[in-house]
Amino acid sequence: MAFTEIVVVPGDIGNGPGAANIVSVSSALASNAQSLLAAYTAAMPKFDFSALTPAVDVASLIPKIDTGALTAIANVQSMLPKMEMLVPSLNIAAAMPKFDYASLMPRTAAAEVLRAQESLLAGLPDYSKMLGGIRTDWLAAIRPQVDLTATLQPIFEMLRSFDWDSITKPLRVPDNWPDDIHDNLPELLEMVNRDGIPAAWVPRSEVLTPLLAASAGDERSEVLIKHRDEILDDCSAWLDDLSDPVLDAVLPIAREVLDACRNGFWKVGAISAVQVVHSIVESLHWVSDRQRVAKHHVLTMETPYARMLEQATRAPLVLFYDDWNPLSGKPRPAHLTRHVVSHRLGEDQVNERNCIVAVMLMASLLVTVYQLDLGQKEIAA
Repeated sequence: MAFTEIVVVPGDIGNGPGAANIVSVSSALASNAQSLLAAYTAAMPKFDFSALTPAVDVASLIPKIDTGALTAIANVQSMLPKMEMLVPSLNIAAAMPKFDYASLMPRTAAAEVLRAQESLLAGLPDYSKMLGGIRTDWLAAIRPQVDLTATLQPIFEMLRSFDWDSITKPLRVPDNWPDDIHDNLPELLEMVNRDGIPAAWVPRSEVLTPLLAASAGDERSEVLIKHRDEILDDCSAWLDDLSDPVLDAVLPIAREVLDACRNGFWKVGAISAVQVVHSIVESLHWVSDRQRVAKHHVLTMETPYARMLEQATRAPLVLFYDDWNPLSGKPRPAHLTRHVVSHRLGEDQVNERNCIVAVMLMASLLVTVYQLDLGQKEIAA
């Protein structure tokens, strides 16, 4: 910026040459002051205060809820009173199938937003140096004053108002169980405990319902044989796309078991399925000796609701690990047993009914291990 040189010539103050000089000086000073102000304004950075206020997209913080879940909620709510009468202990822990509950909650916490604000302010220029010592206390006043607690409180209240117990209860039972399963719990317990027929994940509900309605023993065996092809399709539908690092060693064998059955080699498939089941049980360190299986695996009316899924899968293992010795005088078991298949194999152990049960048990166990991350929990332990 160019400054005009000002020369003050001594003279009389009044209307003479001295007065003219003073006017000239005043005019020059005013002009220079305006030039300084314009230069100062141009040197100041353009500051967008709106950029410091975070834009909170409240809609993005509200979880997206599948409206289809509302039907499930209504269905489950209708069964709660009867279920509570049948199963006294409904204080549920966290044994859940694969479900990311954290995804339902807002991911941007107040603390995280405040840290972002601090980072933003830390990146601002040092105006104290730019303004040559001018006080910058006013910068503190531009710090965003956003009460995130008050902003997010309605969202948190809405989330707390949800009946999460009703929403998640359907996830604690296999998806093949019909809506009225609470009316058939005694039959379910009889089927998995006394008949050793799996009920978790397979067979489909259209087959499970007549199985529950049938009498124990031969009548249920006839239902299994009648729906053998559908049961095989259900097992394949689950195992074809199943992927789990803990199960990688046995999944290829399990799929070959299903292929063998599909090609008519049910006996070969069943014998292999028995070995797959035993291998999984051993890897999970579950009880397999005859003296303790009932205590650890049986499904009862007192089983907590949170353990219904796992225990329904375990229950057929009670008969599966039944043993037999010809010298005992006891009749040879007609139901599927790992001990007899491995040590005293005969046609009776690989009849149509037992072959179907072996394949069902293998698929049911594999899916439950995957759904509940049982293998990963065992590794972590």
